Amino acid sequence: MIVVEDDGDIAALLTDILETEGYASVAVGDSVALDGELDPRPDLVVLDLRLIRGGADHILESLRARGMDDVPILLLSAATDLPDRARELGVTQYLAKPFELDEFLVIVRRMV
Repeated sequence: MIVVEDDGDIAALLTDILETEGYASVAVGDSVALDGELDPRPDLVVLDLRLIRGGADHILESLRARGMDDVPILLLSAATDLPDRARELGVTQYLAKPFELDEFLVIVRRMV
């Protein structure tokens, strides 16, 4: 699993939780770092909607261009328009920040 999150504290928390649950995971802060982590193909990408560098739309385009449009995406954001943005980006699973870690794990388990 790949966590794409530019807030280092949130990224560390999510990867720690995933690893505690038995999922191999890595955190990256932007699209440039993500490019180096796509081999092997990820089981899931947890993606922050509003990245400072290389926004979610760019990352999704990059995944789709690599033939990874079937990789499940969990979109995270505190944005009030998250459902609309998710729909515009073609992402069906999203979670509004702040969220409970149990809720996050339920969604992750369902997606992989």
